[in-house]
Amino acid sequence: MADLVIYGIPQSTYVRSARMACIEKGVPYTLEPAMPSSEIIRKLNPFAKMPVLKHGDFTLYETSAILRYIDEAFDGPALSPKEPQRRALMEQWISALNCYFDGPMIRRLVLQYAFPPAGGPDRAVIDKAATEVRRLLQLVDEAVADGPYLLGAQLTLPDLLLAPMMFYVAQTPEGGAMMKDTRNIPKSGAAIGARKSYQDTMPPPPPKRG
Repeated sequence: MADLVIYGIPQSTYVRSARMACIEKGVPYTLEPAMPSSEIIRKLNPFAKMPVLKHGDFTLYETSAILRYIDEAFDGPALSPKEPQRRALMEQWISALNCYFDGPMIRRLVLQYAFPPAGGPDRAVIDKAATEVRRLLQLVDEAVADGPYLLGAQLTLPDLLLAPMMFYVAQTPEGGAMMKDTRNIPKSGAAIGARKSYQDTMPPPPPKRG
C-alpha cells in the first residue's frame, strides 16, 4: 500500500485534482473511496469534505493545501512557478477557481444534470448558471491564448483544478456548445487531455444517490 493515501470518490473534481498532482509528480498513492460526510471523512476532516490526504502520520484537507503539499514535499517536475509575479498569478487563479468557478460550473450547471431534482433539471438554475459560465469560459479562453496552460507553457497547480471542472462542463449541452465557440480552449483542452495524469484519472459515472 502506498504511503500516501487520498480519501474521496473518483468522480469528485477536487479528488481528481489531487490524483492528477500525484501522477504529474510521479508520487505513488492509494485512492481510498469515501463519500462526503462518511464516517472516515468526518473523522479526518471536521468539515466532512473530500479529498483528505494522509501521508504517514500527517493528515491534510482542503484541495489547494493538498496540491501545494504534493508539489513541495516530493521530487518531480515543479507544478509552481519560481518567479514571484508568476507565482502570484498562480495563487490568483487557484483562488478564483475555488471561489468563482466551482459554484456556477459544477454546483449549479453540472449537478443539475448529474443529480436533477425530482421534476427534472431546473431550467431557471441552468440558464442563470450558463450565463455565468459563458463569462468564465471567456476568461479561460483569454488566459490560455499563449498556452496551452493558464500560465503559458508550464502546467501549474490551477490547471489541475480547472481540468476536472472543464471535463464535466463539456458534457452539458450548454457548456459543450460554449466551449466549441471559443478560440483557444479546444487546443488547451487537447493538451491537458493528452497527459497521463488526465487519462489515468478519468472518472466513472457518478454514484447513485439514496
